[in-house]
Amino acid sequence: MGAQPENLVARIRGLLDRLVACRRLDNDGQEAVHDEVAAEVRVLAREGILEALDQAIGSSKRRRQEAVYIISELMDVPEAVQRVGVWLKDPNPDWRSWLIQTVASNRLREYAPLLNDIIENDPDPFCRDMAIYASGVLREQENLPILLRLAEQNDKALIWRLAYTLSNYATEDCRPHLQKWFEDVTLGKSTRVITAWGMGKLGDMRAIEYLIQMLDDPDRQGPNFFEPGVSIRAAQALCDIHNWSFEWNKSYVAKTLAKVKESGLTKQ
Repeated sequence: MGAQPENLVARIRGLLDRLVACRRLDNDGQEAVHDEVAAEVRVLAREGILEALDQAIGSSKRRRQEAVYIISELMDVPEAVQRVGVWLKDPNPDWRSWLIQTVASNRLREYAPLLNDIIENDPDPFCRDMAIYASGVLREQENLPILLRLAEQNDKALIWRLAYTLSNYATEDCRPHLQKWFEDVTLGKSTRVITAWGMGKLGDMRAIEYLIQMLDDPDRQGPNFFEPGVSIRAAQALCDIHNWSFEWNKSYVAKTLAKVKESGLTKQ
């Protein structure tokens, strides 16, 4: 590996150090730094940028952990895309999970085949969970068979994530599993709302009626407990099914109910 222009290496090192430093901030502060760094990475010269990144990281573990944010903005560089594939097999589970989330957030469909091995064989439960999630974001056909095989096992620990992922796919192959979980009242409202979301995409009116019913689901609390209702998730599902605007805000529960009434899906 040859030496890269010092100004490029220094600039990338500075960006990595800003990401490291921002971990002391709250979530909003971190997000602001992420956005600033991403904007600066997008305008960097591309020639030799992977070598410059490696030199900027050096022996620093903290810089390496933050490098995912740099490389996620370099998906127009073929070598950067290849690097993500190599890093997905890194022995560090925290690093693998970051990369899996990067695959999802950047819609890196070329890595869909690698997710199957992670879903089946990764020793880290969070990495497997994130790979199932990423499959639902990408919705590539090559991941669906393994997801359906997992669904057949009916593993309680995986049902919510699988329900969410299969609801994203919302194909006829997914319907039997979604329907089975929807009808299993022992799974609770959170899972049933997610399964109804997928079934609603498939035109199941019973599921849509359930989502409408759940718009009135209240929060429950007592001296020693708090159980949030599922009304906002039900609103999100109905808005997605019917292509209505939605924001994750409680006000959208009432707005969605008004749209439901306007559309004639329920009595006035």
